[in-house]
Amino acid sequence: MEVKLFRVSNRLIKNQCYLIYEGNSGILVDPAWDYELINNFLKDNLISLKGVLLTHSHRDHTDLAAVFAEEYAAPVYMSAIEISAYNFNCLHLIAVQHLEELIIGNFTVKALLTPGHTQGSTCYQIGDHCFTGDTIFIEGVGLSDDLLVNSLFDSVQFIKKYLPPQVLIWPGHSFGQTPGRELSFLFRNNLYFLLNTREAFVNFRMRKNQPDPLAFK
Repeated sequence: MEVKLFRVSNRLIKNQCYLIYEGNSGILVDPAWDYELINNFLKDNLISLKGVLLTHSHRDHTDLAAVFAEEYAAPVYMSAIEISAYNFNCLHLIAVQHLEELIIGNFTVKALLTPGHTQGSTCYQIGDHCFTGDTIFIEGVGLSDDLLVNSLFDSVQFIKKYLPPQVLIWPGHSFGQTPGRELSFLFRNNLYFLLNTREAFVNFRMRKNQPDPLAFK
């Protein structure tokens, strides 16, 4: 299995979209902004798109989902909670549940509900790879608010316990570190993985005078 990273942008927002593929079969994760870049890779490598995984409903992660769904008659997957909470709609949309195992083409995908950035944020585990959207970055965690930050703490604790340390983490944005680091790297270098009490985690995530959330690399 190969992971192709697409670095795309729209003005200030820079995203990391992914194609997981093996042979001529592939799945897109959070496709956005640059249709030609992504589609040309599919066409040039004769890859048949079998599905689109959406980690959450923010536009920078869903911008091209409907386009690829129509072009390739591909199903689009998002957590049922996210769909309901934000009234998300998309062509060929399929709602998924926590720990549901999806068979998409030749791939087995595990949906991991990880609320905190949004109500239904979801990570997707495929073998020794996990695509985390805006829940977990290599350098930190996603933006949250007073209503969701406790859920974000719980989600980080869940990922720490559920995934084996060799799993490679592929987030939706980069703030300086290379994506595809092992989870064990985050245990040593991601401060939010070192904050083991709810109070410390919540206080630090919601502190004042934080760095610019759009300081993408």
